[in-house]
Amino acid sequence: MSIENLYPKKSLGQNFLKDPHYLGKIVDAAQVGPRDQVIEIGPGLGHLTRALADTGCKLLILELDDRLIPRLHDEFASRPMIQVVHADALEYDYSGLSGTWKVVANLPYYISTAIIQKLVAQRGRFTTLTLMLQKEVAERIAADPGGKEYGFLSVLVQYAAVPRLEFSVPAGAFTPRPKVDSTVLTLTMRERPETVAIDEALFLRVIKAAFSQRRKTLRNSLGQLGYPGELMGAVKEGTGIDLGRRAETLSVPEFCRLANFFSSKHNKTTG
Repeated sequence: MSIENLYPKKSLGQNFLKDPHYLGKIVDAAQVGPRDQVIEIGPGLGHLTRALADTGCKLLILELDDRLIPRLHDEFASRPMIQVVHADALEYDYSGLSGTWKVVANLPYYISTAIIQKLVAQRGRFTTLTLMLQKEVAERIAADPGGKEYGFLSVLVQYAAVPRLEFSVPAGAFTPRPKVDSTVLTLTMRERPETVAIDEALFLRVIKAAFSQRRKTLRNSLGQLGYPGELMGAVKEGTGIDLGRRAETLSVPEFCRLANFFSSKHNKTTG
């Protein structure tokens, strides 16, 4: 069976993009050139792979669908700058990569958030992530404080990267046609966060708790962290943050200050 005749697997969330106009725009947005090392996640039928390969970059492609692997190997075997790896992007060991890389991917909607969290956790390996996402997810990532789109994912990503919405891709450009439109988003990794979280695991716990009950004040939603009342009562004096506010009103640096306050003060009382 030709690679072009393979049916997309619904279980893998496959929606193949063939439109050369949008493929070219993705490569342009990623600013890929011959000196770059690029990881493509989920090459599918290889349409974006070919467009990336034409730039002369070094290309590592990660594909989970075992039906596609032999066909991708056959097509790109004569191009030594392309390595095809049969792997789950959520399980792949990015720590083994040498140098810095760009990521370009048309991510399946159902695992896009999990993959983004994995890549952000390994952010020292990457300079940029150019990702095609469900429009609503891209807008949440890029959202500013104060709106309903701003949430856990916004803070998590913006702590590590600067997001830029590139362009929309209509559902009709895909096969099969998804139920929603997509947006291409570029994340430029920060060399250093605006405000550094002393304990990033605690920072994640704080933002998860803060957004777990969006309609409640921080005083109520952060109660699940289990800090004593006197520590919670000292937050405003120590950080300038009023716990009567709601989570969506805090900037990323404010969340860092809040987590750092809990980290330093609680360690002193329990150390």
